[in-house]
Amino acid sequence: MSSSSSAELQPRKYADGPPWIFTGRALYQLHLVKAEVARRIIPSELKVVQAFGYTLGGFYLAKYDTSPAGVFDELVVLAGIVWNPPTSCAWAARVIVNSKEACDHGIEEVGLPSRTALFNSSRVSNEKRESQRLWWNILPKIGGRNKGEERSSDCYHAVDIVETDGSFRRPLCNIELLNNSVLGIQDKGWVGPLMKMSLPSFSGKTKKQPDLLKYSCRLNCRIRPVSPARISPLQLTAEEEPRSTETQDLGTDVMSVLSGKPIVALAFENMAMYVDAPTVVLARQEHAKIKEAHGLFSWFPRFKSPSVPAPST
Repeated sequence: MSSSSSAELQPRKYADGPPWIFTGRALYQLHLVKAEVARRIIPSELKVVQAFGYTLGGFYLAKYDTSPAGVFDELVVLAGIVWNPPTSCAWAARVIVNSKEACDHGIEEVGLPSRTALFNSSRVSNEKRESQRLWWNILPKIGGRNKGEERSSDCYHAVDIVETDGSFRRPLCNIELLNNSVLGIQDKGWVGPLMKMSLPSFSGKTKKQPDLLKYSCRLNCRIRPVSPARISPLQLTAEEEPRSTETQDLGTDVMSVLSGKPIVALAFENMAMYVDAPTVVLARQEHAKIKEAHGLFSWFPRFKSPSVPAPST
């Protein structure tokens, strides 16, 4: 597959229209999430795809070098898989960015539950390791420890995510990314195959976008498996207590999604992502009502049901 040309990847503003282009790298990690947790943070009219009491959720952590909003970080918390015939898509319970422009676009145009946050990088290691490098520079290479093996010399990098709302701060989580370079795997130079893929998602059902929407992220990138990141909650101080019980409950459910059992973790490198404009889709109940109203004609789009004259006044 040929890589995207530089002309195709020229920075575009949101006002220029879709597709909106983002370049950088990301970590995509899938978890088993309890269906009862996903149900609480997914609109009740949408069906959660589940098996044995679990659905497939996780998170997407990205660092964009270029985008319609410039350089920024993003964390998308995926609550689970939603079924709306004839397709199923991921549902984002929360989208967290450190760009107000990107946050506003997500809320206004895409119907996402976007929020702004601080992404504070930190590093924990022995003193033999090189000095600070930010998390997006050290996504772990393929491999891992042997069963039961622990290495005290391992270092990891982490990012603390603290949500912001004006002067208000609410710590959300710490994401630790293991650095497997101590295993010598980086020296082999394997960066993964160059692939194309599409990540369709539902959105909407918000105050700004009350309809159910669907949009697609088309990616060209190199993909390789990596060690799963470790997620832990950040402690709240007295000044950072939730403003409401509803906020506290939502934060607890979001952390339950993030701390689910990891299934697979993939690094997307040399990534070019093309995001299409969302389109309105019908929820299951609305689709059923239309079929009931139009009867047989709903199955034959070339024909229309007879028009009913408006009652005389």
